[in-house]
Amino acid sequence: MGMNTVNIIIFCGLLSISCSAQKVDKQLTYAKKNSKSKVMKLVNGRWFNGEIFEKKTVWVSEEGLISFKATDKRTDTIIDVSGKYIIPPFAEAHNHNLESAYGLDKRIASYLKNGVFYVKHLSSIKKRIDPLMHNYNKPSGIDVSLAHAPLTATGGHPISLRKRYLEFGYFAGLFNSIEEIEFHGYVRIDNKNDLVHKWDSIMSFSPDFIKINLLHSEEYEQRKDDTLYFGKKGLNPKLVPHIVEKAHAEGLRVSVHVETAHDFHVAVNAGVDEIAHLPEIKNGKHIHKKDVILAKEKGIIVVTTVSLVTKKQKSPNYQDLLSNIKFNLKLLKDEGVILALGSDMYNDNSSGELQLLYQLGVFSNLELLKMWTENATKTTFPKRKIGKLKEGYEASFLVLDKNPLDDISKVTEHIVFMIKQGVILK
Repeated sequence: MGMNTVNIIIFCGLLSISCSAQKVDKQLTYAKKNSKSKVMKLVNGRWFNGEIFEKKTVWVSEEGLISFKATDKRTDTIIDVSGKYIIPPFAEAHNHNLESAYGLDKRIASYLKNGVFYVKHLSSIKKRIDPLMHNYNKPSGIDVSLAHAPLTATGGHPISLRKRYLEFGYFAGLFNSIEEIEFHGYVRIDNKNDLVHKWDSIMSFSPDFIKINLLHSEEYEQRKDDTLYFGKKGLNPKLVPHIVEKAHAEGLRVSVHVETAHDFHVAVNAGVDEIAHLPEIKNGKHIHKKDVILAKEKGIIVVTTVSLVTKKQKSPNYQDLLSNIKFNLKLLKDEGVILALGSDMYNDNSSGELQLLYQLGVFSNLELLKMWTENATKTTFPKRKIGKLKEGYEASFLVLDKNPLDDISKVTEHIVFMIKQGVILK
């Protein structure tokens, strides 16, 4: 093999990997667990190619990248995965649970335990999350993309939530009034002048993408000046194309919170990049096929967030809501719209979303796997080479002792070990 010494990590017992690694070389020494290798070689694995699993030998370069070509550099670590199944990591395409220090270690541990490496954080207060950023975007932790303050109308969502949390004392030492929170926790855009005059301030927070809120846009005129709808309304739908144009000029994608089929219609016609919620989860109505077809044509990604319906489990129309969700998901699937897993569940992550989607029976195991790996990752970090096991992509993957295409419902229970950017995680 052209090596004087072969360092090999053997995970016998602890990680349930067979000690058959001795087939690779008789002169074996142990490498320190969880250390980064200069060059790593994985043998006897079954690698997911987007459709099926293929037996391959794979190298991890010293830069933490995948290669299917033998390297002329010294191999420092060899891992025999003994026929196990290797897939890309999972992603959470919609959550808000990483900006508070309270219980943060447990939330991060839960993400990693379930193989979720990437989280799209659809709103956050920069002054709260900045001190926590040392936990993120490193090989040994989870990676997050951030929108920071969402754009909304005066009195729109999430201003009422910010006001409530301020009164609860959650922002003690940060803000003294709801007005101080603007640009940090929300941005009011009521007309084109607001958009022009506030845009530089929005950009000064360095968002990874732009989040906008549409809520019941078909009733915008009715709700905009009515205090009874405080927190239950959003942007003027006529402003959405202008916001999309400015964001795209900055090279930023636009993710939109929707509630209704009309919100979906407005967002699709405006050319947003992502619909952050499956519409009509709470209202039990169908989305329109022509809008779905247009979403497919424009390459818009729809994030599922069906877990939100579980908050209505005690409602008499709960089964009707589930039936409507199935109808809308099937319509999106049949028309070829890209669907990504995201939960928007503060005390959970996308592993729970997977379970409910599995129970609905709309998607095959293969479709669910791609929605959770490739699609959710694509909308979370669209510029990175992740979400697939391809030449030159980041060496981040999960090793499973069961084929997820046979049964994906318990996939997280079958994670044997994980590698992120060439680092072996505990």
